[in-house]
Amino acid sequence: MTLIERIEQASTGLAVTAMTAAASGAVWLVRRIFTNQKQIEILQQSLEARDKQRDEDREALSDVRTDVREIREFLHRR
Repeated sequence: MTLIERIEQASTGLAVTAMTAAASGAVWLVRRIFTNQKQIEILQQSLEARDKQRDEDREALSDVRTDVREIREFLHRR
């Protein structure tokens, strides 16, 4: 085998390796983007649930405050 034949064989192998690496990188990038999108959606759902819970808690706290005022008024009348 001459030096030129060896270089040709090596260059073919290197080209295949480079193409495989590029394809793997592209697949990794696409998976990473989709994974991040899913994580963003999950975080948004979590925030919406927290906002809903916070609103419910505020309503409940308002009811408690109203009840406390009524109890105080009742006790002051006595």
